[in-house]
Amino acid sequence: MVKMFISGSILNKEIPEDVIKAVDDSRKRNYTILIGDAKGVDKNIQDMLKADNYKNVEVYHVGPRPRNLSDREWIDRRIPVDIANEKFFKNGNYTREAQMLKDKAMSDDADFGLVIWKDTSKNRFGNISVSKGSLNNIYNLLVQNKYVGLFYIPNPEKGIMKFKSVLEFEKQVIEKLVQKETKDYYYKMKKNANDSNSKYSNQSNNEQLSLFN
Repeated sequence: MVKMFISGSILNKEIPEDVIKAVDDSRKRNYTILIGDAKGVDKNIQDMLKADNYKNVEVYHVGPRPRNLSDREWIDRRIPVDIANEKFFKNGNYTREAQMLKDKAMSDDADFGLVIWKDTSKNRFGNISVSKGSLNNIYNLLVQNKYVGLFYIPNPEKGIMKFKSVLEFEKQVIEKLVQKETKDYYYKMKKNANDSNSKYSNQSNNEQLSLFN
């Protein structure tokens, strides 16, 4: 069964029409949809799939139960986290690092991914904040030779861009489209990542990539 990982920022309020069409096409092909339990894109995609009564969905989470679960008939997969480690659980809450473990699990389990991404936003103090989670998801998929469809919100006219490699993504997006803060974060993240390209085989195929026409 082909598995598609869908992700995006918690700040994204709407699902673009191009993404809606891609999700509809994935349902027609009976792909398994892997989705997180956050608000924003996760919750909006969940609600859309629930409205369509689509059952081939798996919701990943780190807490005892998903924060959002639109259909109780869906599979929910809890990713184990060491709550004794403050890096993952602090002051009664799961940390960003814990949520990244969940996202990494979806990247590992998926055959390919679809990401809805705006690389920066302004926080409550007026400072620029990089949308790191979605960027990490893109990298974690591509480094495993898994295709990624990217809807880059600041340039909606580009539709869903298709990427087969990290180098291709860097040339077309990191070097040409994103803000400086995102570019700086990306190369720092890449440098610190424990790349294991050689152990991965190409798990995607052109049939899956055709979803993003």
